[in-house]
Amino acid sequence: MKATRYILASLLATMALVACDKDGDIITTSGANSIEMSGSGDVVIDKDHPAGLALTLNWTDNSRLTTNDERVQAPLDKVTNTLQFSKSEDFDSPIEILTEKGATSYQFTNENLNSLVGRIGLESDVASTLYVRMYSVLANNMEPQYSNVYQIKVTPYSIDMSIGFVLDAGKTDTGNTLASPNSDGIYSGFLGASGWFNWWLQEGNGVLWGNVGDDGGGKPFVISSNDLHWNLWYPGPSGCYYTVVNTVRQEWTALYIPSLTVSGDINGEMTYDRKSNKWLLAFEAKKTGTATIRISGTGKQYNSQTGTDDAAAIDTPTAFGMQNGQIVFGTEASDITVNIGTTGNVTLSLDLNNPKEWKCEVSEGGETPVEVQKILYILGNDDTWKYDQYLTLYDEDNLCYAAAVNFNCSWGYYFSKELNGWDHINQDPSTTEWKLIMDGTDDNNIQAPGKGLYIAVASLGWKSYWYGMNEPITKVSYTGFNDNWDVTEMTPDPEHPGVYTATVTATAETPWGAKILLNDSWDYWFGTYTDGSLIWSKKQDGNPKGWEVGKTYTLTIDICKCTYSLTE
Repeated sequence: MKATRYILASLLATMALVACDKDGDIITTSGANSIEMSGSGDVVIDKDHPAGLALTLNWTDNSRLTTNDERVQAPLDKVTNTLQFSKSEDFDSPIEILTEKGATSYQFTNENLNSLVGRIGLESDVASTLYVRMYSVLANNMEPQYSNVYQIKVTPYSIDMSIGFVLDAGKTDTGNTLASPNSDGIYSGFLGASGWFNWWLQEGNGVLWGNVGDDGGGKPFVISSNDLHWNLWYPGPSGCYYTVVNTVRQEWTALYIPSLTVSGDINGEMTYDRKSNKWLLAFEAKKTGTATIRISGTGKQYNSQTGTDDAAAIDTPTAFGMQNGQIVFGTEASDITVNIGTTGNVTLSLDLNNPKEWKCEVSEGGETPVEVQKILYILGNDDTWKYDQYLTLYDEDNLCYAAAVNFNCSWGYYFSKELNGWDHINQDPSTTEWKLIMDGTDDNNIQAPGKGLYIAVASLGWKSYWYGMNEPITKVSYTGFNDNWDVTEMTPDPEHPGVYTATVTATAETPWGAKILLNDSWDYWFGTYTDGSLIWSKKQDGNPKGWEVGKTYTLTIDICKCTYSLTE
């Protein structure tokens, strides 16, 4: 369709108010008006003043459209204007910035401009030509209008591109990094991740990388730096991942390493400490001196083909060795020499924190990872004061626990870390907020939200507590079995609060796991894990435990104990 015959849809309402000479008159527009680009001139970017103004771009206003009928005034700001930046005059691979409706200028700070030209590929500390133009579009079925090409000389400053910074889901720096030794946009290293950990990678030039997002649920391990990306996410297993982010190919991979074996002069199975990003093996040294060892295992490779499906993950040999005095990683183990400085209890550690320099050494003392407890007891919720009620860990990083709890108490309740320990974790008396205090007393027990079944949540990391829903649980349903996401209500057990049953026939695989919905809400749910557990607000990909196509099961869930079972 030619631009001159384009019928402006947004004018239809206006046309109804305008008298036409005859029926069938067509209101047309020639499309977006042309734009003339200009700017503030050549730039030597000032590294010492990152927030200072570096460049201003200006363009003529094209927001007011004209029509073939002077009685009809077109609406303002219907044109979409996009700035394009390139290091070549043909704009072969431009960087684009969408401008605000009606805007006629755009400004860059030194830091922002340096990041932009770095992405384009302008050489640091050299004056190079930057080509800028605007293209304008009125509708998808119309050809864009291009402005003149504005040229300026830009001298960027150098940026350390050898390190990529790991940010959490809220884009806060975690302190963890990946390395790009050749500063080529390919970053790698070991990260200790909890299951489904959400994160971003930020390059030294400020470019932020995340997963490609779309309406179909995103594309795991396919990455993008545009404004429509989602954060990256790891698969369900928690532990050690060799992570490679390739910004050139726009993809990333995660090699999960569940275990490592040491052989040679020292023998044993290492244990991974996710908090410190170290593999540890405590042993008794009989003599001092050097020892020669090899470290190897088998990992599970996740990539853009496997997605986060545990069953599809590729078995991959993993091994460490030593070259030129440095620890290296690959698929075949080679000799590593360590020094044992003392006899007795010592610890072999493989430190993977610094992606530019991994370390393997033996130190005095028996260092072992601190195991995070999986449950947090709750007492007094039903006046029985027994240790048979508890919350289940769902966020290891922040020590968050949750479960359905049947409340019917007279004197309040508290949490306890130990079975029969009688340690009190309850309301902090110094505040009216929902804060916890360790080693409290019976005088500051937590008051129940009401009578009935509620989701109780407690975080020992944040020292706070809350309720997953502000109302009691009155209905429980399942969804996701057979990859069918219709919602089916379950039957409560009248004698056991929190226990529900349903009949489920396995007619297909359940590749994405299943959800247990509370009160028919998609915001409040437990997810199935392949070990038979239910976890608050998380699920694991893969068939539920015991799932076999062709069989009919009684599905029994217990949202208080956070378990499920399938019985033929």
